[in-house]
Amino acid sequence: MTDISQCRTRLGRALVLILIAGTVAFALGAIVFGVVDLVTQLANGDIRPTMYWATDQYRFTDTGDGRSGVQIAGGTGGPITTTVTGASGGTVTIYVVATAVGLLAQLALAVFALRLLGRLRAGSPFARSAWRDVAGTSAMLLVLGVVGQLLAWWSRVAVIADAGGRTFSTQFVFEPLTVTLGLALALVAVAFWFGERLQRDTEGLV
Repeated sequence: MTDISQCRTRLGRALVLILIAGTVAFALGAIVFGVVDLVTQLANGDIRPTMYWATDQYRFTDTGDGRSGVQIAGGTGGPITTTVTGASGGTVTIYVVATAVGLLAQLALAVFALRLLGRLRAGSPFARSAWRDVAGTSAMLLVLGVVGQLLAWWSRVAVIADAGGRTFSTQFVFEPLTVTLGLALALVAVAFWFGERLQRDTEGLV
């Protein structure tokens, strides 16, 4: 039974390490590619915000035969990445700040994963109020997620104002990914808090 228990412990530890390594790699990769992409956009004199078509608006694209086109109706809610050239300086600034906030959320996730890795390597994942680290990361992701979405919405409105048209929607569209991740980490923080209490109680009995 002891060998089975040790095997399960090693397997669980290995899986956790793989998840942490994947999280760090994904977050750092998103930051690097995000920064490179942003610099490239600014160097080319354009930005590429995510836009949402307005209801009852239509776009047409040529099928290539020169005679017919494909009608794409608006109001479907699907996001598209639009290249915007000639946006005002204020619009570009808002877009850059919105992008930076999104990258900061990725950085917060990477830092949290590295701190968790350090705790696991030290053999004390619940020591030194680990739940506070998780709760702090959760709060940061929630704040950055909401602020980033508001800034992204603001940049979309600014782009539409620059263009002087309403092909795209000015309505706020909630993106749940970052907020959901922040709430999930809040649950992990609660689990860590109970883990710390259990560890202290166990140490007190020994």
